[in-house]
Amino acid sequence: MIISSPQEAQIQIRFFEDIYKSKIEKLPFLRDVDIDHGRKVLNTEAECDKYIGLYGGHHFHKLYAAFPSTNFQYTEGKSIEIIDWGCGQALATCVLIDYLIEKCISPKIESITLIEPSSIALERGDSFVRQMLQSAFSNNSLIKRVNKCIDNLNSSDFVSSSSNIKIHLFSNILDVEAFDLNKLYHLIINCFERFNRIICTSPYYNTKNYRIDTFYNLFNEYPIVKRSFYSGEAIYKEVFYNKTRRFEISKIQRYERQFTIKL
Repeated sequence: MIISSPQEAQIQIRFFEDIYKSKIEKLPFLRDVDIDHGRKVLNTEAECDKYIGLYGGHHFHKLYAAFPSTNFQYTEGKSIEIIDWGCGQALATCVLIDYLIEKCISPKIESITLIEPSSIALERGDSFVRQMLQSAFSNNSLIKRVNKCIDNLNSSDFVSSSSNIKIHLFSNILDVEAFDLNKLYHLIINCFERFNRIICTSPYYNTKNYRIDTFYNLFNEYPIVKRSFYSGEAIYKEVFYNKTRRFEISKIQRYERQFTIKL
């Protein structure tokens, strides 16, 4: 685990314009087969760029559509921890920070934990998060990089305070059938005391989303799940269209579940 402290941003960075668009404007024609349709553990800078070009806009819009169902106004002035599971290049964390900026919500971000098996994606994610952090947030925030597969995680990989609000981001990861949901569930209930908000999004609205439902049901066996919400409604938003090399309004399929659990 590598622990680093982000420097105060000098200018306000926004995800869609400054990270997503700035990356794809420089990219050649992209083929998603090269990165296994977004499922591959990325090994090179070029593969990381391809992922952002093909899927960065979809991540942004799916998360922006999901975040209003969580009462982030409640976090104003409070201490929070962000845990980004299978984070890739930390796009979910970047979009969450962008959303807080947009809505003028200023929690005290105590820590951001980025969990990812690709070391190069993790390094880039760390860099993107540093760009996104604004002076409105705590200068004492820590970015914690955990370079592991989810199945290889253990309690020593996390440092969490029971007094903080925990926000868990699962963006395009729970539908990947490469790790044990039961093990993940037990890791969360053993490592994160008290208030946890869990936000799960997926690009699928079909049989693939059973993994999100299974994960939710593990928690739902106990009478402690609150403020549960789900949606499978597609959205229509502007993303980069590879065939025409333009930004166009596109149908974005999605499935999401989010809920609060007090452990």
